[in-house]
Amino acid sequence: MTSTDPAAMFRDMLGEWEKLANSLGGGVAKSDEFSRLMHGATAAQMNTQEAISGMMTRALAAANMPSRTEIEDLSARLARMEATLGRIEDQLGGSPERANRPKPSRTRKPPTAKG
Repeated sequence: MTSTDPAAMFRDMLGEWEKLANSLGGGVAKSDEFSRLMHGATAAQMNTQEAISGMMTRALAAANMPSRTEIEDLSARLARMEATLGRIEDQLGGSPERANRPKPSRTRKPPTAKG
């Protein structure tokens, strides 16, 4: 009487299933029909994304809100302005120092009059 190992049987079954799936998938992926189908699906996805983007741009314009590209343009413009300001500060001798004033106390009590 021989003992059967269930794990070995499962490994063998899984290996056979992988071989069958690979041979079937490889044959399908090589066909012209599959290539045309994938190309059509990709084109449809791209067209859908473009249509949604256009619809969102029109909806944002109707709501008088900036689109994503307008926000990106503003962000790039602001970055250029900050870089220019940094160069000006460096040419003037660094960033201006704040006056050394005592900071107000952060309590709930009102300040008392000194006099």
